Amino acid sequence: MKVSIIVPIYNVSCYIVKCLESISAQTYQNIECILVDDCGQDDSIEKAEYFICHYTGKITFIIIHHSENLGVSESRNTGINAAKGEYIYFLDSDDAITPDCIETLVILAKKYPQAEFVQGNNVNSDGTTSQYSFDEMIPQYCDNKELLEKIMLQSIVTSPWNRLINHSFLLKYHLFFPIGIVHEDMYWIYFLAKYIKAAAFTTKKTYIYNTREGSIMTSVSPRMHIKRLKSRLFASKAYYHDIIKNRPSSSPRRMYLCLNLFSCLTELNGLSSMKYWIIFWYNILHIAIKNIRHSTWYRFLFLLVLLPPTCFFSRKNILSWRIQRHIIAHI
Repeated sequence: MKVSIIVPIYNVSCYIVKCLESISAQTYQNIECILVDDCGQDDSIEKAEYFICHYTGKITFIIIHHSENLGVSESRNTGINAAKGEYIYFLDSDDAITPDCIETLVILAKKYPQAEFVQGNNVNSDGTTSQYSFDEMIPQYCDNKELLEKIMLQSIVTSPWNRLINHSFLLKYHLFFPIGIVHEDMYWIYFLAKYIKAAAFTTKKTYIYNTREGSIMTSVSPRMHIKRLKSRLFASKAYYHDIIKNRPSSSPRRMYLCLNLFSCLTELNGLSSMKYWIIFWYNILHIAIKNIRHSTWYRFLFLLVLLPPTCFFSRKNILSWRIQRHIIAHI
């Protein structure tokens, strides 16, 4: 069973060698590692080339160069199209994997051949428990569609990394990453959950996650708040159109849409521009009006949460957040 590890590379000079060392140390060797050079401004790719030049193991390393910076989504898509493996594994270039990562997941994939993907667990680079880790409450194997969607959209990390995914499954459903938005992984996982029929999970730590200050996830600059807000609105429209097109829709996917809309408030609260509040309300009212025939009391209450004046008091660290979560749970 051949595994294609896809690693986008962009301005990760301090991390790339450790990432590549973790790949070269794998106990499972039937691996091709596709490094996608996304035209960064530092010496990341030079370090990668030097590492590969001096590597003498059995793993095949391939570098694909973009002609210009296209972003992480296009880098992953490039890797998917170039991959020759039966399974795809996404690895961020500022993270690393444990020596038995791929072997652990391959064994799980062989144990459950019906699973379209198998998922490992995570640990922080300093050894502490990752916020993205999950516990023994997650079943080792699941082919219950509703439960599987709930696990994927509510219980585990909504990122592409640390999953061994069937390559032909990705191509069959055209599960490529959207271009031009942030939180592209959250968008991608929604549609992965839509099509998945079976998956397997292990609580064994196989992925070493590194938090970088100033990243897309941690930045609090107005520019990044706007970028994340626009991306969430783009994703919300896609989820909404999918839900109304495929009625009756599943509860986990409806909740995922609602949580995404509510997360827009977090971005809006980081801005001091009424322009973006108006854009957000316009989108909310458009969804509400188009969906009025399928409204319920809980959906009506959720609408009120997103409109003034209640939207101005929405914070994830106060009582209103718990009330809103209760409403969303009944959407």
